[in-house]
Amino acid sequence: MKKWLIFFQIVTDPRTYRWLVRWLEFNYRYHVSTVWRLKEVGAGTWIEPTVKFTNPQNITIGKHCHINHMGCIQADTDSRIFIGDGLRMGPGASIYSSNYGLKRDQPIRVQPMIQKDVRIGAEVWIGSKAVITAGVTIGDGAVVAAGAVVTKDIPAFAIAGGVPAKVVKFRE
Repeated sequence: MKKWLIFFQIVTDPRTYRWLVRWLEFNYRYHVSTVWRLKEVGAGTWIEPTVKFTNPQNITIGKHCHINHMGCIQADTDSRIFIGDGLRMGPGASIYSSNYGLKRDQPIRVQPMIQKDVRIGAEVWIGSKAVITAGVTIGDGAVVAAGAVVTKDIPAFAIAGGVPAKVVKFRE
């Protein structure tokens, strides 16, 4: 009887449905309605349902990629994101093709928008919650550690980590 009471309380609690409505709204607005608008998606690519895209018409994704849960890929209106074949992107990782300026003599709210293309090579592994910023190129076979913030180019087959990300060593 106690299990049924708990079940009844959960089912009748409006917070249960509020979460469901928010999840459905997010899933439709940022995933379902945008995936088909991606400029190109290669065969065998798997995009988890909680991945968020902005300006999907400026995003190209290669073949056999996996973009994990809660990923965020945000292209801007005048910049592009190119992802090579075989990308592995951990949960919560983000790729941005724009950023704001940091001029000292201007308030933050009026800083100019900086838009630059992002290029990610083939067979790259981006760890969980890593951030790739505007204008970065990541070479083929590179590994970006979990939680890293990539602000500069990473050469091919490099292993990079830290904030800001630095090359630690190269893959053997």
